[in-house]
Amino acid sequence: MSDPIMPDIWGDGKLLTFSGLDGPTSWAHTLVGGASIDPFGIVWHLRPDVFLVFGGRLEGQDARLVLGDAVEMSARTGDGAGDLRMAFADCWTLVGEAGGSLSVRLDGPAETEAGFVELLTEQRNGVTRWCLALSPESAGEAHDRAEARMAADLDALIAARSAFVRGVDASDLTEGADERTFRKCVEVLKLNARAAEGRIGRRWTTPDVWPHRHMWLWDSAFHAIGWKELDGEMAQDAILAVIELQEPDGKIHLCDAPAPQNQRHTQPPILAWSAWRVFEVTGDRDFLRACYAPLGRFMDWLFANRDVNGNGLLEWLKEFQVERCRCGESGWDNSPRFDREIIDDHVDINAMVTQELQMLARMAESLGEESDWQARADALAALVNERLWHEKIGLYFDRGPGEDPDEWMTMKSGACFLPMIAGIPSPEQARRMVEEHLTREDEFWGPTPVPTVAFDEPQYSDDMWRGPTWMNINFLIGEGLRCYGFDDVADELRRRSMAAIEKWYYEGGGVFEYYDPRGETHPFWLHRKGGQCGIGGISVIRDYGWTAATYVAWAKRR
Repeated sequence: MSDPIMPDIWGDGKLLTFSGLDGPTSWAHTLVGGASIDPFGIVWHLRPDVFLVFGGRLEGQDARLVLGDAVEMSARTGDGAGDLRMAFADCWTLVGEAGGSLSVRLDGPAETEAGFVELLTEQRNGVTRWCLALSPESAGEAHDRAEARMAADLDALIAARSAFVRGVDASDLTEGADERTFRKCVEVLKLNARAAEGRIGRRWTTPDVWPHRHMWLWDSAFHAIGWKELDGEMAQDAILAVIELQEPDGKIHLCDAPAPQNQRHTQPPILAWSAWRVFEVTGDRDFLRACYAPLGRFMDWLFANRDVNGNGLLEWLKEFQVERCRCGESGWDNSPRFDREIIDDHVDINAMVTQELQMLARMAESLGEESDWQARADALAALVNERLWHEKIGLYFDRGPGEDPDEWMTMKSGACFLPMIAGIPSPEQARRMVEEHLTREDEFWGPTPVPTVAFDEPQYSDDMWRGPTWMNINFLIGEGLRCYGFDDVADELRRRSMAAIEKWYYEGGGVFEYYDPRGETHPFWLHRKGGQCGIGGISVIRDYGWTAATYVAWAKRR
């Protein structure tokens, strides 16, 4: 019987770390790194970087098993060839063996911001046995950890680390889903799962253990959408971990962490939607009740704090005079939607809040609670139609509070379609949105739809939220399409989205933060807030949480 694991490849930047599914993790002091090809090794992000080097430039490989926490491969470098095996013993230690002419050395400081680093090696029958250890406390403790793990059963560690990805059922994938990509996405979700620590009293998720590390509001909601197909309890934890750090006044932070954070901002409100989707799978009313009242308080906080102009519609808190992130609260950090210095009523926050109110109404009914959530949702939907629908163009847009036509922000973006998730448009409005805009090749319907800025807009570029395709937005748009019976369009959007994730996984070795809508440029070479592939900024992040989560959800679509 063939191994159900389709091997990954050792490629630049591949996430390497220990998962919170397997044991304790450390937010501030953990071994987290990325694979390196030149030289062949691992770049540990310990502030500053430390390199674990196995040889010269990697020139060939036979990757029998390459996961982010367990590896078995043969490698050929400029210095020779040999076998490499390794696995994390815990979040502070990595155990391995290097055979043939592969060497093992550590380049970089022994003391970093994340702690002290120690590499021990010994020769055993022509094979180099090694253990890398990290300690936040002292060099002596790092040495003791490495020494204690040198005798670990490597076969058992590799089996334990790979068990989750091996054990996931892939027999019921939707037609056209790729099993190798599916298991890769399962691995990404696993690696970005963190254990309870500090202020976070249960397992939680991060979009990427490096560089973000934190627990983000709307990322966690999307992670739960993927996790519900794999582990219902983990899906519930991803949501409850966020809710349980809610402020007494109802605010939920943009992001949080085991250590206290000072946050002015919140983030896109989609937790009730995600919680309801999880409940549809688990049927756990205790979970639903744990979500219901806190998420109701969050809605009240938004209406009290995000309607500055007092017209009943909500606005994101923008950061004026910030070039690279003008509206981090929206999640669309550098979108040209926020280039002008004006307080707009924003399409996406009002669509999401309308949907959240609807989901709270469903929760109330399921829990036997009386509520006015549906009436509030209907009232907000009516305001969105009254104020944000542009009849001439046939889309919803952000708009300033006045009546001046210049206060419309009529740049076409992916946000224009989000009112469909809450059933806000009439059937005729939805038809216009889909037929006149979404499925037009010169606007949104490229090889990898949906660009966050339409192709024919002068602001379109390849920089983050100024054009590239984000799979979480595609997932929401797909949900909206199904609300109106555009199942064929939703299916095609799903197929093209999955095909892009698959293509760049096979060609680039990763599951990326965002993608070229034209399907031409490798994600590494897209811009990110002015930088490109680490030049002048952080490159497009790989092994990214919500991209993996949406693929898993699409592949397991019920």
